[in-house]
Amino acid sequence: MEWLWGLEIFLWYACEQKCNFCFQKDLRYDEPKFLNKEYVNWLILKWSSEWKKSIIFSWGEATLDKNLLHYVQFAKSLWFNDIRIHTNWLTFANKDFLDWFIKEWVTAVILSIHWYKVVHDILVKKEWAFLKVQQTLLNLREIKKSNPDFVIDTNTVITKLNYKTLASLFKFLSYFPITRSQIVQLYSLNLFSAQEKKGLYVSYDDFWKYIWKILELNSQITFENFPLCKVNNQYWTNILQRQKYDNEAYWNMWIWFEESDCMHIDSCKQCPEKSNCTGIPKDYLDIFPSEIFKL
Repeated sequence: MEWLWGLEIFLWYACEQKCNFCFQKDLRYDEPKFLNKEYVNWLILKWSSEWKKSIIFSWGEATLDKNLLHYVQFAKSLWFNDIRIHTNWLTFANKDFLDWFIKEWVTAVILSIHWYKVVHDILVKKEWAFLKVQQTLLNLREIKKSNPDFVIDTNTVITKLNYKTLASLFKFLSYFPITRSQIVQLYSLNLFSAQEKKGLYVSYDDFWKYIWKILELNSQITFENFPLCKVNNQYWTNILQRQKYDNEAYWNMWIWFEESDCMHIDSCKQCPEKSNCTGIPKDYLDIFPSEIFKL
């Protein structure tokens, strides 16, 4: 399956969780409102005219936008055939609310989950969050039974608090019909100080020894923002390059945020796999400037 998008619309920063690794940082509190409805409608209409038939509503917490159902219905009326929502799970623990969106032709959900049980709650700073995660998964399992083509993806950020024991999370997820699970190296922490970044980043060298434990539980896992030279070539098919989205959909964000905020360094120049490799997150090099990257 190809993971190509026509359009991703960032609906704004509002979110009821307070993850300390979220690269929106304090913008979640400074700018809590969602995008103007007319502007979002214009984006959807514009991209439908360019024959882009895939769309994802994301960022902050998309399900908090009171206009989200309208956007889904509008995209459906314009013949978008792949409509996805990126969410933190909390609102979809309400099955009636979830069913409401499924009936309007939502074809997939991307669920952010960062560890198992209480550590997940600690990471997102939301009490009982994992219980809602579990309920959402149970709801989605029922939907998958009647709609086998429905896509359930998960997204997990590696941090100092979770990287050694992520296998526990993926063992739990293996009991559900997950389509693909994505593990993401942090990137674009432009709003964070150097000291804050040091407290969040995990080096590729440290994380590498735990990858096989995760993959043996679930072969549908991909790794994002991982340079190929840091992963044995037997796992290269699990490395996913960041997708490119139209910056126009991010409105004012493009000023400080590069969707693929990675780079190649001098040692990459002679690498035969350079064209297939996403490179190294720029923020990462600030924290581990002496780390060796060589195929």
